[in-house]
Amino acid sequence: MTAWLTSGTVAWSVIGYVSIITAGRLFLVRETLLDQVINRLFLWSLGTLLLYRCTLTPFLTGLANQLALGGILLTTTHLATIAGSAEADADPAIVWRRHRLDSLIAVLATVVIIVAGTSARNDGRLVPMNPDWEGILTGIAFGIPLLWHTVAFSGMGIRELRSGDLPARERIVLFIMTGSTVYIWVCVGLSVAQTFLGWPVLGPQLPRIAAAFTLCILLNVTIVAVPLVRVLITKAGLDSAARSCRRLLPLWRDLTAAVPEIVLAPAVPARIDATARLLRMTVEIRDALLHLGPYLPAAPAVPVPAAARRRESDWATTTYAQRLAEATHARKHGLRPAGSGTAGQLPLLANDFDTELRQLLDLARVWSATRPSTARLGSGLPFRPVCPRHRGFRSPPR
Repeated sequence: MTAWLTSGTVAWSVIGYVSIITAGRLFLVRETLLDQVINRLFLWSLGTLLLYRCTLTPFLTGLANQLALGGILLTTTHLATIAGSAEADADPAIVWRRHRLDSLIAVLATVVIIVAGTSARNDGRLVPMNPDWEGILTGIAFGIPLLWHTVAFSGMGIRELRSGDLPARERIVLFIMTGSTVYIWVCVGLSVAQTFLGWPVLGPQLPRIAAAFTLCILLNVTIVAVPLVRVLITKAGLDSAARSCRRLLPLWRDLTAAVPEIVLAPAVPARIDATARLLRMTVEIRDALLHLGPYLPAAPAVPVPAAARRRESDWATTTYAQRLAEATHARKHGLRPAGSGTAGQLPLLANDFDTELRQLLDLARVWSATRPSTARLGSGLPFRPVCPRHRGFRSPPR
């Protein structure tokens, strides 16, 4: 797997994938402190992956490997920062101050790695992980900060997982990210064992570190791509709230045209959040129904056949839409109220927003079929609802 993850095709594919996700997050997912820390983490990881590609250049092999080890340290500093920002009373100023301190320690460790590898770099070779001063100093400078950062993050993840307060989706994310840190510990443990016990069967250490880092970044960037996909869906108007707004729009437009004074000021901006737009539309539709209540004709007393009784809810919604269409016509053209005095309630009483929204969506579904039939309302004919036995009846779609 080490050779596969560090091969040119796979490595450049990973770099392109990480670049796309990171660029998308930088533009669209950057509101919270946690988002900003995660974005910086992947910027450093992207730079580290590019440094590993530079190791293929002969005269840059030694320096690029040493700088890549420092890039791993600077990437993992953000794990410790995430752990600090997860506290309920975390002050952003204090979090960034700790992050700068961790970053300074990572930079100093990188300097130690470069100094310790000077002779190896001058000889055109990698720093050998041997029990000599070069290998031990490099291992200490790299291993201690790495373990400090990952232990801090894993401790936070385990505490959150044990609390039981997280949704299932967040628990999965934390579980995978915590598992990535455990994988890093295993790789560090193998490197220590190889250094002091001399296990050549494990293969070269630095390529194994590069492969482990690449795999962890690939897993983690895939996880944090989920909020980006959610934002893109919202921006494209494909989320549930935006779809409901589009379905309610014909009904809202006709009702507010009949009762324009109920439209809240100022007008809804084009770029308002879809959830806020949906809430506002439902409020305005509800107000319009109350204003149109006096214009509603009396509810029909038409016998309903057995086939229609099985769809009593659809029948009530269709009948109410036809009555509402006549009330809208009368209100818009200045006609006198029908005098029924009944409130413009929906056929079924809703006790919560979700139930009311479902009823409004059902009303909007049959409203588009009801509007063309309202052309006859100005003829002076008494209102008569369409009965399923009448010719031309079309059942509303399920």
